[in-house]
Amino acid sequence: MKPSNKIQKMKVTVIITLMALSLIIVLPARAITWGEADESQHPNVGAMVVRWSDGTLGQVCSGTLIQPYIFLTAGHCTDYLEYVIGSDQIAAIYVNFDEDALNESTLLDVETFITHPDYNWGPQSNPHDVGVLILTNPTGITPATLPEEGFLDKLRAEGKLRKGKEEADFTVVGYGSTLSWPPPEITYENKRRYAFSEYQALLKSWLRMSQNQRTGNGGTGYGDSGGPAFWIDPVTGAEILVGITSWGDAPCVAAGFNYRVDTADTLVFLSPILALADEWLKPPEP
Repeated sequence: MKPSNKIQKMKVTVIITLMALSLIIVLPARAITWGEADESQHPNVGAMVVRWSDGTLGQVCSGTLIQPYIFLTAGHCTDYLEYVIGSDQIAAIYVNFDEDALNESTLLDVETFITHPDYNWGPQSNPHDVGVLILTNPTGITPATLPEEGFLDKLRAEGKLRKGKEEADFTVVGYGSTLSWPPPEITYENKRRYAFSEYQALLKSWLRMSQNQRTGNGGTGYGDSGGPAFWIDPVTGAEILVGITSWGDAPCVAAGFNYRVDTADTLVFLSPILALADEWLKPPEP
């Protein structure tokens, strides 16, 4: 079965099991603040790239490969795609796992995208800020590890989520602009970068982290939306994808809010999509 037919099957199944997509528009965020060049440390973190109607390329958001066909990002990023497609502003959508988001030779085609059916950026505490891009072809990149439901709650109960530079370590990765100091200077290079953020609080839908440089932290800002927040196992050093970069303070210098991946709201949305994509990878019966 060709990927396009499989994707149609997936879309029908998801539409049957989930509600209609929201059309609320929130412009994506950008920037890793106080970060470093990632080089090849996170090859499964990629950029969401569009070709504008004038033929130029633009990096819009970030995200993470969670299955060879499936790219996880923020709901406000996929919702933004709905808006620009409807206004004929873009000609194509890609994902790029190269360290340079705008490297033409490594762009991967996107077949379609899905936003969480309950996505709604408004006054509620849970905007369901999660979406996925479905690649036309599978990648040979090792996907990130997803958490089990309640993973962060379990860490907190075990006393492993505590404030302080030496307590809970998280890595954030993205392709947005960079912020340096002093003086405050923002540059746009479309390169993959990473930073370490300090745990501040665990909320029902959010993981809040400090990105205050004075305490040795970095973080996210404009262009990093949809990118990952990885929990770093203090014993093995393994990284688990626990958050999706969503929002923070306007200057990108104080706090970052990551939409939790380990909640039922996120995992139930992803489950049928991942199950169908896994079917695509099975070899044909003889």
